[in-house]
Amino acid sequence: MQPLADRDDDPLRLLIVADVRLYREGMSANLSNRPRFEMVGAASNADEALLLIPRTDPDIVIVDMATRESLTVVRRIRDHAPDVQIVGFGVEEVEGEILACAEAGLAGYVPCDASLDDLVMRIESVYRGELLCAPRMAAALFRTLEMRHREDRSHTQGLALTARERDVLRLIDGGLSNKEIASRLHIEVSTVKNHVHNVLEKLNVTSRMQAAATLGTHISVRQRGLTPPAHLDLV
Repeated sequence: MQPLADRDDDPLRLLIVADVRLYREGMSANLSNRPRFEMVGAASNADEALLLIPRTDPDIVIVDMATRESLTVVRRIRDHAPDVQIVGFGVEEVEGEILACAEAGLAGYVPCDASLDDLVMRIESVYRGELLCAPRMAAALFRTLEMRHREDRSHTQGLALTARERDVLRLIDGGLSNKEIASRLHIEVSTVKNHVHNVLEKLNVTSRMQAAATLGTHISVRQRGLTPPAHLDLV
C-alpha cells in the first residue's frame, strides 16, 4: 500500500462491522464526511463482512469490540483477508483485553472513552504502519513477546537441531510449504529442502507431519515439567 501522505487523491476505503445499527449508520455518516475517507460498506457480523470485503476491497475494517463475539469476528476477518488492516473501537484498556485483541489480529484500537477524532487518528496511524497505544500497554505487549520468545527457545532447545533447523521445524509446524519457508527465512528453496531432509533424519521420521507431531509432543512434555522419552530428548 502507498503511504497515506502519498495518496491524497485516493481516499482510504473503510468498512465497519458492528451489530448495533445505530453505531453502523452513525459512524458511517460521520466518517464519510472526512475528506480522506470513503465508506465502502457496513456489516452487522462476520458473515456479512466476509461477503463484503472481496466486493468492496477496503483498506481498513473497523470492528466494534464491545460485543461477546468481537474477537471471533476479528480472527475470521484476519484468516480470510490477511492483507486488510483491522482497527477496533470500544476496547477496554486493560492488559488482558489488549493482549487478546493483539493476538486476534487487531492492528490498532481506541478505548471505550475515545472520540471520533481519536478513531480517525488511529485509522490513519494504522494505515501508515504505526502502533499508538498507552505506554503501559506497549510495555505489556513487549513483556509478552519476550516471555513467549524465551518459552519458544526453551521448548525447542532440547531437540538436537541447529538454530536454522529449529526455525524450519517451527514453520513446518505452522503449515508452511518449502517455498513459503524460503520466503520467510530469506533463503533458497533448495536450502530449505536440505534443512527439511536433515530435520526428518535427526528426528527419525519420514514426513513433515510426523516432524510437526514430534515437536508438539516435545513441547507438551516440557510444559508439564516431565522428562521426554529417549526418542524425543535428543540433546
